[in-house]
Amino acid sequence: MKKILLSLAVVATGFAAQSQVICAGISPTPIVGNYDFTWADPAGGDWTTPDFLIAGTFVEDTLMFVDTGEPGLNAQGNPIAQEACIPLINDLTGKIAVLYRNTCEFGTKALNAQNAGAVGVIIINREPLVIEMGGGGDGASVTIPVVMINNTDGLSITNQMMQGSVVMFLGNKTGLYPNDAGITSGATLVSKSSGVLSQLAQNASEFNFDLGTRVYNYGTLDQSAMTIRATVVGPSGNVYDQTVTLPTVLSGDSIDVDPSQALNFPQFSLATYPAGTYTLDYSLSLGVTDDYDADNHIVASFNIQDSIYAFAPLDPTTGHPVQNNGFRPSGNTSTFSDCIVFDDPNGSRVGIEGLYFQALGSAVDLSGEEIALYAYRWEDVFTDMNDAALAFNLLTPVATGFYYYPSDLQGETVYGAFTAPVMLTDNQRYLLCAQTVNVGVFLGFNDNIDYTWNLDYYAQPLGPIENDGAYFAAGFGADIIPAVGAKMASSVGITETGTIEGSAYPNPAKDIVTIAIQTTEDATIVVTDLSGKIVLSNALSFANGQAIVNIADLQSGMYIFNVTLANGLSSQFNVAKN
Repeated sequence: MKKILLSLAVVATGFAAQSQVICAGISPTPIVGNYDFTWADPAGGDWTTPDFLIAGTFVEDTLMFVDTGEPGLNAQGNPIAQEACIPLINDLTGKIAVLYRNTCEFGTKALNAQNAGAVGVIIINREPLVIEMGGGGDGASVTIPVVMINNTDGLSITNQMMQGSVVMFLGNKTGLYPNDAGITSGATLVSKSSGVLSQLAQNASEFNFDLGTRVYNYGTLDQSAMTIRATVVGPSGNVYDQTVTLPTVLSGDSIDVDPSQALNFPQFSLATYPAGTYTLDYSLSLGVTDDYDADNHIVASFNIQDSIYAFAPLDPTTGHPVQNNGFRPSGNTSTFSDCIVFDDPNGSRVGIEGLYFQALGSAVDLSGEEIALYAYRWEDVFTDMNDAALAFNLLTPVATGFYYYPSDLQGETVYGAFTAPVMLTDNQRYLLCAQTVNVGVFLGFNDNIDYTWNLDYYAQPLGPIENDGAYFAAGFGADIIPAVGAKMASSVGITETGTIEGSAYPNPAKDIVTIAIQTTEDATIVVTDLSGKIVLSNALSFANGQAIVNIADLQSGMYIFNVTLANGLSSQFNVAKN
């Protein structure tokens, strides 16, 4: 499926991770490990920086702040002198320059550091995410590596710099060490969701998942004694512990351990599932000391409880889905939705009451901001992501709601209720979406859990997005999942609101549609096109059982009218506009 380019985007990690392109702390101990990052890729055309996809292309050295001598602090409270927007006054010969993002082009910053003798550049973002970096007017003159890290990691590293020397590695470590193997989150199977509903996990047949991972030998030596172990620790302790012994894996080669291979793990399933957190841990051992062991573990948790369905990780304190990045499509001009898919053979056991979500916007005060919430019955018939019949042509709204921010709750997880809860049905796909119409608002996503192998293996949509009325089943990629969570309840605890008979005429109509329902209740109407995009939303007042809807401004086509009365009863009509 087409993947939309992002105006703020995490670089795809698949190939880079397999080539072991890393930004890693080497010393001292508190900063050791791998960091999320993006890098100035010469393939983009506006940089002349080294190509990290070439094995052995790297720089490892001591960090040093830039200094332009300018006074004052920027809006983030960092020294303006450490932005590198003008030539530096300090000597960075043989050092990796550390500087802050703010007002000037990335290429200009990097060139000023290069001219001061730096052998590499680390740019600390002003936000808790990393973004693609254009080189601008000076990028073509930059010949040293340039990476960006987020402000949270930047704070940890700079705090350590205040205490003494800090050494980091930027680049490709393939072939750098004799004994070096690893696993990646992008090539590992995890639980099918992070928030698992206990109502739908009564036994081993109702909830289970396959395990698997790909083991890479990055080192210069063949490895003949490797093992990969998978454990799951639940509320009552260790509930799964399996180890697979690998055959010899040649230098530069890899091997898959998954159900499609001769080497595989038994499926994870339990007779019963006590509520609580379950932690899946893959651990790789070489049989000898690994010269770089920061990539020998993959950990992913899932939580079994009765109220939240989500793919994003759940906060251990609140139990709500957590975002760590905000995104929206490039070129977006009207509506943007982040969505999750629900589909279960026992779906009728639960109902949905509303959605958890997040919004961000550095140039937008969220106070009073409106987020529309939708649950659609996704009635297009298709088998999986590879089916040519996959489409978003038959999205039937079954629940709607609106959330209005009471204050500027940037990035915080909030909850919006649907106008009325709705019971779900068995073996039916649902699309659950939060939507903004403000092009300055970014919606919450999480890239701390990677469903790439899950998506490839099960081939079922997880986190579609909507951009200006068009839907994309793969979203921004399975490594960047919407941090949307559905608040669920057992169906026995939800009162069925029911429907009420009515009619809409004339049909087809040109300008005016009359809704006829035997009621004196106030009501709301939400009109969507066949893609699910809302084109009209108004209050309705019935007089003598009739209410008038003006559709003169709508384009010709088919529309779905959803009328919800104040007492919770609803009625739906398909209306053609001439």
